[in-house]
Amino acid sequence: MWKYRLLKTLRVLISLLVLLSFAAGFSSLHRFAANAAKGEFLPALLRMVTQLSLISAVFFLVIVAVTLLVGRLYCSFCCPLGVLQDIASRLGKLLTFNKLKYRTMPDFRRTRIIVLVILICCAVGGWMFPLGPLDPYSLFGRNAAGPGQALFTEVNNELYGRIEAIQPLEPRPEFPPALSVLSGVILLGILLAAVWRGRVFCNTLCPVGALLGVLSKRAFAPLRLDPEKCMKCGMCVKVCKAGCIDIRGRELDAARCVGCMNCVSVCRFGALGFHRRPKAAEPEKTAEAADVSAETPLPDKGRRTFLAAAGVSGVAAFFVGRLAGNAGKLQTPANGVPPVMPPGAGNRDDFNRRCTGCGICIANCTGHTLKPAFLEYGLAGMGQPRLSFEIGKCEYECRKCSDLCPTGALRKLSAEEKRRCRIGEVHYYRERCVVVTDGTSCGACAEHCPTGALQMVPYKGHLTIPHVIRDLCIGCGCCQYICPVMDEAGKAVMIHGAAEQTSAADPRTVLEQAQPVQAEMEEFPF
Repeated sequence: MWKYRLLKTLRVLISLLVLLSFAAGFSSLHRFAANAAKGEFLPALLRMVTQLSLISAVFFLVIVAVTLLVGRLYCSFCCPLGVLQDIASRLGKLLTFNKLKYRTMPDFRRTRIIVLVILICCAVGGWMFPLGPLDPYSLFGRNAAGPGQALFTEVNNELYGRIEAIQPLEPRPEFPPALSVLSGVILLGILLAAVWRGRVFCNTLCPVGALLGVLSKRAFAPLRLDPEKCMKCGMCVKVCKAGCIDIRGRELDAARCVGCMNCVSVCRFGALGFHRRPKAAEPEKTAEAADVSAETPLPDKGRRTFLAAAGVSGVAAFFVGRLAGNAGKLQTPANGVPPVMPPGAGNRDDFNRRCTGCGICIANCTGHTLKPAFLEYGLAGMGQPRLSFEIGKCEYECRKCSDLCPTGALRKLSAEEKRRCRIGEVHYYRERCVVVTDGTSCGACAEHCPTGALQMVPYKGHLTIPHVIRDLCIGCGCCQYICPVMDEAGKAVMIHGAAEQTSAADPRTVLEQAQPVQAEMEEFPF
């Protein structure tokens, strides 16, 4: 028993370390900790498929191999949402003086399989949004990057000045209220369910739990209950957070077991442990049994109904995903300005199909300009990051978002690729410019343009106005952010997002060949 208690202690320490790493990563305190997201199940799978990443393939195959060997240890060791559920459950027991006890839960196998089929078919159809709030890593990230980081920044700034080592932090952009409420309500519901009955979410709605459960059902040496040693004392049932032990039937469901090792640490009779799964014994067929089996149809009615329901749900989810994805392409933003995707997104359709909206890029954005979209991308991109130049700019040398993206939605860029990655294009609205409307000198946009895409040209007398060299513009938003215009329609320079990101021209070549430009003297040319 002491060996399993030691293993359980190790599991607790590792899981807390994982939680602290993610907390540091989503608080933008530690870049290496933020990279830990690439080792999570769904991000590793997506990155392996979309970018053929060798490291992600190794992470994914290790998770699969461990699951096929001993079961769902990933759920207790490496899942940040699983650790939060364990903490909530533990706090619930402490607050009720250990009156809350676990019990055997019904097997919702068919429910979680149908949910998994629906989420996969929606994603394949082009709508990733339903997967985000139910994927454990993405749901944790949405809350950590949104309300979690806002709370952390507030507490940090309150302590600034009182504790010498603490430095002030700039507030991050606010998340859309509807998305914050949705993610917060889902997380709160999961934690309350954990207080009530432990890992309810993991064995009902979690897509990762459903997929790993299918694998762990065939595990080589999962946790098993030996019916010959079991005394039916019930101690294991009281501590089983997955509710997967049937003490009456002396059975442990390996598909639902999350490998927390609570049961083996309390069993006094050695009835529980990691043991090789026995081969199913083939019953001898007698003449009477043969007659009975001949009369009985092989697939029962319940199984046929389940398969039909799963098939219909999958087909319907696929077409819903296609409709949601296509709706985003047809939608025009309310202000007429196409949204700007983060550097490395490439094609907008591919970006919408790959991003789960976890928020790791938003939490670590140096310019504080990334924020989750609501309907700017349409239904297909709800919760995915977009650049908002009213609150910041895309720093010229920064590559954090493309470096940290765990799913492959953002391609990792080199320093030179980032400096020339065209995420959008500037549009100059002369009728809004203070030089034209107020007759005052400005030039702030050209002064702050890092590529030279905005050049000041003569206008009237000593006044100059911006001229756009479109081949050089990368859409970084420095001009829009610094523009002093406060017009309701927008600023004098606005960045329009590109549907497909390309590479801008070499500034040295273009500026050497550029000819002097004389601005038209009309005040409002169209």
